[in-house]
Amino acid sequence: MGEEKKPEEEMEKEIEADILEKLEAELEEKAVPVTVTPPEHTKLLERINDMDERVEFVAGELWQRQGEKIGFTMGLLYGVMIGIVTYVIFLMA
Repeated sequence: MGEEKKPEEEMEKEIEADILEKLEAELEEKAVPVTVTPPEHTKLLERINDMDERVEFVAGELWQRQGEKIGFTMGLLYGVMIGIVTYVIFLMA
């Protein structure tokens, strides 16, 4: 019985060795592509930061203008209401 196990174990080892060889060959074929070098990466980050600052500035300006419009409308409405109430009080007196 001990003799029968040895050929099976040897075959399993050979199969494992073949599989390992195939995996190693695949790993050697597949190289990790390097698309961005460090200087390019820093330049890219600087450009992205610059664009982000511009977008934030423009968005802030737009929201400020929108706030001014809403504030003007609210002030106009409050002014009209206070004027009407004052007019009614003077009519009653």
